[in-house]
Amino acid sequence: MNLKMRLSYLFVFFFVVGALTTEAQNGSSRTIQVNGSAEMEIEPDEIKFVIEIEEYWEEEFKEEKLPGEYSEEEMEKKTRFEEYRTKVPLATIEDNLIRTLREVGIGKDDIVVSNLGNYWRFRGKEFLYRKQFIITISDFSKINELAKIMDAKGIKYMNIGELTHSNIEEYKKQVKINALQAAKEKALYLVESMNEELGNVVSIVEMGEGINRPVFASAMLRTVQTSPQESINQVKNINLTYQVQAKFAIK
Repeated sequence: MNLKMRLSYLFVFFFVVGALTTEAQNGSSRTIQVNGSAEMEIEPDEIKFVIEIEEYWEEEFKEEKLPGEYSEEEMEKKTRFEEYRTKVPLATIEDNLIRTLREVGIGKDDIVVSNLGNYWRFRGKEFLYRKQFIITISDFSKINELAKIMDAKGIKYMNIGELTHSNIEEYKKQVKINALQAAKEKALYLVESMNEELGNVVSIVEMGEGINRPVFASAMLRTVQTSPQESINQVKNINLTYQVQAKFAIK
């Protein structure tokens, strides 16, 4: 190694050591790391309502008793699955549903098709098609009207999917800001308790967020049918939580 290269290495070495020494003397390497959290409760203004329709055989609804209520003689006369002939198409059921939704005051912009499928209902018979809709409802009183068609022909499934808010993204941002402010406040009083001064933020690490959206089972719709006002009043709020880890410099 020649003299010029050695001098270059020595120059770099002393430059780095000098920079680190200066940083330590100025105290810029001193930091404090804290966690901050925030929580917000939001009253929902939207319900995601799920309705699934399915093709059916008219002969199914001609029976007036449950299977266990028939006598042996009645069971012999009862129409068997293999003899079902009159299938009500999905398009007819869908038209009836859309008409009902319009009467309630729900427009097409609030209706989204989420799933479409089919399956074998009886061996040797045609496929029975089914279709699922997600309906956004902002007027909770409409749930009372929809619950009335729960047992209508062709309605396979009806449920309250989730509760949400039209501005939930803005609320999530605010919760994050609140969590970061909580972290800064904690760092501030800890540093000041040591007669030091808090500096600028060095780093921010998101530790996770949580959204607790209440969901309801079909039993809730049964309750809506019998006691609508009481059920609507039981709607719970949405809980937003957020945690952050922040590092601040100490001046």
